[in-house]
Amino acid sequence: MIYLDNCATTEVDIDVADSAYKMMTECYGNASSPYGFGRDALHKITEARYQVAQVIAAPTERVFFTSGGTEANNLAIQGSLGTFAAKGKIITTSIEHASVLDACKYMGLQGYEVVFVSPRNGKIEAKDIIDQVDKDTRLVSVMAVNNETGEILPVKEISYGVKKKNPKVYFHCDCIQAYGKLSVSLNDIPADFITMSAHKIHGPKGCGAIYIRNQIPFKPLCYGGKQESMIRPGTENAAGIVAFGKAANNALKDMNKNWSYVHKLNQYLRDELHKVNDAVINSPENALPYVLNVSLPRLTTEEWLHVFRMNNICISGSSACGRGEKSRVIREMGITGRRADSVLRIGLSKKNTKEELDILMKIIKNVY
Repeated sequence: MIYLDNCATTEVDIDVADSAYKMMTECYGNASSPYGFGRDALHKITEARYQVAQVIAAPTERVFFTSGGTEANNLAIQGSLGTFAAKGKIITTSIEHASVLDACKYMGLQGYEVVFVSPRNGKIEAKDIIDQVDKDTRLVSVMAVNNETGEILPVKEISYGVKKKNPKVYFHCDCIQAYGKLSVSLNDIPADFITMSAHKIHGPKGCGAIYIRNQIPFKPLCYGGKQESMIRPGTENAAGIVAFGKAANNALKDMNKNWSYVHKLNQYLRDELHKVNDAVINSPENALPYVLNVSLPRLTTEEWLHVFRMNNICISGSSACGRGEKSRVIREMGITGRRADSVLRIGLSKKNTKEELDILMKIIKNVY
């Protein structure tokens, strides 16, 4: 099997899996228990919290664990807005992950005005977001990296521009595709909320995190416990959290090395695709190298996916959350017709090889 869907999820590193296994078999006490065995689990969770926080240069005590990126994004949006007595405006982009878009739409049903800023000339412009900020704006939510094209959004320019225009506005950055791959931290952006996920960086599924700036009023989504400072109550997923910490530590340590390696793979693939008659690369030149979006109009997306399945290659046509739907992000970029109907998203990782890409390209060229 050749796995090229690393935007959807990643293979868990062996040392990460080992850390989870040891927690489940050797340190399985409840972290809220008063005795030593439970305290051992709490200590491991605290260490993991530090490791996860280090990647974004956040204070350890302001990082809270969740069941994944979707819950973290919903916490950032619903939790921050749930404390306002008067409704106001939410600003986001039309190319956000479904967990952000749908959470914003839900808040729209609660009385908030929601503004979806669309790409201009194929990309999000900071000015278009900043121009929408007014005295009634409560929250701006923008992803650091688009999960379908790899576009790196200008979150530094956006966040500072938003805060300059209205310092009271909350800024949420969905860093789920960027975390551990691209340096995005509190040293760079004045974020009030940053959301992360373990399974995008060779960690386990079912474990995410949210950074919440100190002294921000916050309304949790769930009640019934004091875990995670009551931001996200419930018995902690200690094994997942410790594995997340290990994956975060690995990602931070090897970030530059992994970037360089994957960038070479990405560039090689771009060069090979340029040799294909009507191939069109939809990802920007300066996109995150872990993502390459391409249109191959000889077949439709569905037909290409069938070809790849027959050859035991894992590739998607859009976000995994879309469940087979055509790419909304591509449509928002203004791409239509056969080009929009033949989109493929190739998700690269540190575990892929040039030899795998050669096999992929051989299959594509055989179709042509």
